[in-house]
Order: sequence, then C-alpha cells, then structure tokens
Amino acid sequence: MPHSRLSISALSSFSWSFEQDLALWRELGVGWAGLIGVKLGDDIDGGLARLADAGIRASTVIAAGFDLSAPGSWEATRADLHSWIDAVAAHDGWSVYITPGRTTFAPWGDVLETFAEAVDKSSAYAREKGVRLAFEPSMRTDVSFVNTIRDAVDVAERTGLGIVVDFGNCWMERDFRETLLRAAPHIALVQVGDVPVGSVRGPGQPPPGGRVPFGEGDLPLARMLTDVKDTGYDGPLELELPGPLGEAEGYDAVIRRGVEKASMLFDEVRL
Repeated sequence: MPHSRLSISALSSFSWSFEQDLALWRELGVGWAGLIGVKLGDDIDGGLARLADAGIRASTVIAAGFDLSAPGSWEATRADLHSWIDAVAAHDGWSVYITPGRTTFAPWGDVLETFAEAVDKSSAYAREKGVRLAFEPSMRTDVSFVNTIRDAVDVAERTGLGIVVDFGNCWMERDFRETLLRAAPHIALVQVGDVPVGSVRGPGQPPPGGRVPFGEGDLPLARMLTDVKDTGYDGPLELELPGPLGEAEGYDAVIRRGVEKASMLFDEVRL
C-alpha cells in the first residue's frame, strides 16, 4: 500500500494521457496525484471531479506561468490561472504552481519586481480561495529566473507565493538543511526524486545530473527527507520521475518501483 502522503506527478508519465495516468493511480491506490494542466485541456473541472471520484486529491496542478517580457499577455494568463485555482478549491486540492518565467535581462531585483506585479492579483485570489499558489525555482533558465531555494525565499517574501522544493533542482545547494529551515514558512509542496551525481553509467544511461528512478541514484534521500520533516512541512510528497530511463524502460515499471521504494523510505524516516 502506498504511503498516505505519497503523490505521483504526471510528469513521471509525461507522454501519457490523463486517462492513462488516472488508471495507474487508481490501480496503485495512491491518495494524491500531481497534474499537468495541459493534459486536462479545457475540461478542468471534469478532470478534477474524476480524480476526486477515484478518491485521489490533487497535490498540485502545474499551470502556465507569466511571460515577464509581455505584460499585455498577463490578463489572459491570469484568467487561466484563476480557473485552475477555482477548480482546485472546489475539489479540495492542495496547490497550484507555476514557474517564475525567463529573465527579462534586467537586473535581478527588477525582474523580481516585474514578477511580483504579474502575480499580485493571483496571489491574493488564491488566498481568498484557500489554495496554495506557488512557484518552482528551477535550474532551467528558459522558464525560471529563480534558480535556488535561497533566492526563492526572497521571492516568496516579496510576492506571498509559496515555494515548490524539488530535490532534482536543489539537492546541490550549500547548507541544504539550513536553507530548507529558512524556507520552511513558505514551503507549499515538496517533490522528491533522484539523480546520479558525477557517475559514468555506460552507453544509453543518463549523464551526471540527469534524473533516474527513485532510489536508483546517488542522493542521500533519507537525510534529505529528514531535513524536510524537520521543517514541519506536513503535506503531500510528490514523486517526480522524469528522465531517459523512464522513457526507455516504460513509465509503468519505473513508477511502480518508485512508489514501492519511496513508501518504504517514508516509513523509515517516519514521515
């Protein structure tokens, strides 16, 4: 039986449809799942209703973020984002998150002010609806000008948004534990995964730093999960398993292994 806090991100089966995702989640008996907004298309409420009918809550919905270089597009982005917030609120979901957006190439503080202006109404709207609206700091500079948890704390304090802590993006941060503890008041969602750190694994294997199935890389997952536990975060722990091995081996097998290993480790750490 999966751990009660374990969620499976739809990013783990990126090429599957929502129907395929839902079938596996139901079979596995998970209580949480992370959704990709584009997989549901226009049937936002219907998709979340089907999830709820299966006894599964949305740990998050990944929604489209703001183009910081195109303020004229913000109103449309905001309307879509509010639709997701409404649906998540209606079906007792946990969070909605976006990426902060690519830099405008202005000084970093100026980019933050632009982001704050873009998200201000949505941040307030989510609070009114009782939904955690968050952003994910990422090493992908095409979608995020915020690349570390340290910087994310500054962004959270300025915008009122929560932070998505993704092991795949932040495992290498200096003073990982201390940084998480500082971020604790702002943590809206934790995503767990694994990576190989500087190890050569042979032809066809992911390069160092790429993601691998949970528990099959080099991260000190028990220690990192203990650090998460000590922040006081008590929400879903989202298993994110994208990567070339999942694509090559097949999503089903990789997800099943990940659920089993993660559930065992969550129990060991007493999450």
